[in-house]
Formats: sequence, structure tokens, C-alpha cells
Amino acid sequence: MVSSWSILFMITTAILSIGVPAALFIIYYRKEKFSLKAFGIGILVFILFSQVLEKLLHVYVLQGNPYTASLMSRNPLALATYGALAAGIFEEAGRYIAFRFWLKRNRERKDGIALGLGHGGIEAVLIGVLGSVQSLYMSLLINAGQFDKLLASGAPSEPLLAVKSLLLTTPASHFALGGIERVAALLIQIAMSLLVLYAVRSRKLLYLAYAIGLHAVIDFLPGLSQGMKLNIWLLEAVVAAFGLASLAFILKSKACLK
Repeated sequence: MVSSWSILFMITTAILSIGVPAALFIIYYRKEKFSLKAFGIGILVFILFSQVLEKLLHVYVLQGNPYTASLMSRNPLALATYGALAAGIFEEAGRYIAFRFWLKRNRERKDGIALGLGHGGIEAVLIGVLGSVQSLYMSLLINAGQFDKLLASGAPSEPLLAVKSLLLTTPASHFALGGIERVAALLIQIAMSLLVLYAVRSRKLLYLAYAIGLHAVIDFLPGLSQGMKLNIWLLEAVVAAFGLASLAFILKSKACLK
């Protein structure tokens, strides 16, 4: 049986993942009347650059190229470094292109925050909400004794059994961390958007390089944890620390962005 606490925390993570971005959108839009175009392009940038273009590169590097595929499968450090740099380059380059070419008339601070809300908001929905709903659905099937019927239906058994094992063995407290991570990630995405906006407005590509580097640093440890057993509480503490630092940056950005 999947514990009631695990199920409760899955629901909590889903609510936080959609509720926090929605609340920030409503509150900030009422206050600043930011560009809905910037918000929509933030969503587009995440989907196009992170979920399409970056994923195509992953298919080649991790599957299509025998040399790199072998290297990544044998070396967790190389895999984490590659994944972190790929995420930083694609997402920050996407933001730069958006501000440089698609939002020429929407480069105020409020537009940077709007783009970050769109970018981080859709990320929270795709990862936090959909992931939690999927886990919740599987947990309810297990607890209702319906999981074996799903296997009997002809669905691939190996990945389903792996999911079942994960749900049954993961401590309930780990599911609670998902919501905190999504809130921190949203703040990080807003901060990165403001940093790239400053790179465009100041015409200093060095700040784009800063954004790529910071993004890679933030993603490195979570990426490394895929191939090595790292303490999840340490990982989430690092993510939370970056989230708090991002919040401080967002508040202080008023001094250089208007």
C-alpha cells in the first residue's frame, strides 16, 4: 500500500505547482498590467527550446551517437555536466532570442517577470502537476488492488513495476519536497529571465554567459543524482537556497531594471 501521507503530499505538490504560478500571475498582473505577450512567449520558449530542441539533442547524444551514448552511460559526472550545460544553453538562449527579436517593445522589468512566470509556470505544470497526477493515479490503482489488471491489459510491465516499486519504497516526506522544489524553480526562472533581459538591454552578452553558467550550476547536482546516490535533503536544500537567492535578486532588480 502507498501510504496516505504520500498521497496527501502528491496532492499538495500538484496544488502548489499550479496554485503558486497562478496566484503570482493574478497578483502581479493586477498590480503591473504586464504584457500577456511576454507571458505567452515565456511558455513558448520553455516548450520549444527545452522540450523540443533540447530533447532532440538528447536523442542524438544519448542514443543516436554510439560514442557519446556509451560515455554518458558509463560516466555520471559527464552525464550531469552535459545535461546541466544543455539546459542552461537552450533555455537561456531561448530567453535571449525572445527578448532580442520577439519582444522588442516589451523589455521593461515587468515583462521580464512575465516571461519568467510563463516559463517557470508551464514547467511547474508539466513537471509538478502532471508528475504528481500520474503518481497519484498509480498509487490509487495499487491501493485499490487494480494494478495487476493494468499489467494484464498488455501495458509494458517492466516500467510499470519500476514505478510501483518506487511508489511503495519512497518515504512520504520525499513527495513533500516536490512542491517546495517547484516554487524554488519558479523563482529561479524569473530571476534568470531578468538577468537575460538585462543582457539584452545593456547589450552585454557577458550577462547571458552568466545566466547560462548559473543555470548549469543549479542543474548540476540534480543531474548528478540520476547516476549517483546523493542525499535528497541536501539536493533540495541547495535548490531552496538558490530559490531564496533568486527572490533576493528579483527584489533588488528594481535598481537596474525598470
